[in-house]
Amino acid sequence: MTIAVVVSAVAGGVALGGTAAALDADTAAPYPHSPGTTVQEFPVSVVAQRSDAITQNGMQSMTLDFGASGGFDGSVGNVTTGSVTVSIVGESTQRTVDPANVSTTGNGQVTLTFQQPVSVGAGTRIIADIGNVTTPSTDGTYTIGVSATTPSGTTDGPVTVDYRVASGSLSFPNQSASQFSANQSVNVSGVIPNAGYVGVFTVAENGSRGELVGSSQPIVALYDQRNYTVNLNGNVEESQRLMAVAFYETSGGTQSERLNGTLDPSADAVVTNNGNPVNATGFVRTVDADGIVTAGSEYDQGARLYFGQGEPNTGYQLRTVENGSAGATVTQFETAANGSAVIDTEGLQQGQYVITRIDDGSVVGLDNDSTTSAQDDSIYITGQQFTETTAATGGSNESGGSGSNATGGTNASAGNESGASGNGSGNGSGSGDSSSSGPGFGIAVAVVALLGAALLATRRE
Repeated sequence: MTIAVVVSAVAGGVALGGTAAALDADTAAPYPHSPGTTVQEFPVSVVAQRSDAITQNGMQSMTLDFGASGGFDGSVGNVTTGSVTVSIVGESTQRTVDPANVSTTGNGQVTLTFQQPVSVGAGTRIIADIGNVTTPSTDGTYTIGVSATTPSGTTDGPVTVDYRVASGSLSFPNQSASQFSANQSVNVSGVIPNAGYVGVFTVAENGSRGELVGSSQPIVALYDQRNYTVNLNGNVEESQRLMAVAFYETSGGTQSERLNGTLDPSADAVVTNNGNPVNATGFVRTVDADGIVTAGSEYDQGARLYFGQGEPNTGYQLRTVENGSAGATVTQFETAANGSAVIDTEGLQQGQYVITRIDDGSVVGLDNDSTTSAQDDSIYITGQQFTETTAATGGSNESGGSGSNATGGTNASAGNESGASGNGSGNGSGSGDSSSSGPGFGIAVAVVALLGAALLATRRE
């Protein structure tokens, strides 16, 4: 086990205990930080002073008392010579001195004995990395007493070094994620106390974790509640329950190395609190549409089409294309706050159509080229009736019905998401009713504004 450190001529002081006139306290930090966890690494660092006996006569042994604060209910029983590394770090040198013997006691003491006295200079950092320590079962700040002994039995210390234990947590509110968005994502919140990730998985029939559908960028270890965005990469095509799981990176000896990794569920470890994995489930609703509006594409009558090329809260109209130009208006609609809407083609006649703005009549570009015209950016409605088997992309489980009124207008209803945020579950359902009539609605088309702000991706600070 290798520890890379930044050498400083001045040791940062932590809390000093008793009347310690020897050794300076430096730092300590288990990895991972969560309670009741057998950690991979637990570096504990002190700095030798010029007046210390070990700088004169060498260090024969080193004792770390994890029970120094009295609240330690973890364990050091699994600590062995194979799980301990000691590094001696000077201003320009670093060397490793593995202990010849490691002994432990039931009250949390670990004693490292070296085969030969270890030369220690004034200002040198002594870093003992103690693996296989089981952290206390309760969140809080704990203390380790550190002392070093010469071959003749003179002891420097003990001094006390503090470390923190913090539980991981996740909350996964019910939300929407468009399967047609290039940046399909969901938002979760929680505490990730280790350098790691949030992975989002499908949920198997028995409620267990299924397939990975997305993961966050590497997360810096923090102890407070934060929001995290998880990119789903278009992997979620229908409404369903998903599970967010907290992981910590298992490779790399420093935070900078860990922050250059990517989530590998088969190699990285799930964050646990006293053996309980940190996860949460939420219901993710996709857009109730069967395809995305794309220039030159053909759609069967009755297909619901996702229009995502608009501006927020802006009025648009669907018009026929006649002799290569925009012709009669068949319907009008307004986009939601994210610039999108869903167009129901149930009432459209077979033919060619284009979308224009209501305010200035300009054609909306439906492709990425530099040419925008009614002919270049149109779509086609075929004479074939749409069925579920012809859908290019799965719809959602959203509920909603429609019916026609006496004047020929169409009432369109859309499912509204429901269900409390948090670690719980719940399918969204609901309905709303709106009717349309008047100029521009000769051929009535149900246009449903999307879930608006629910589809806006909240970016992690």
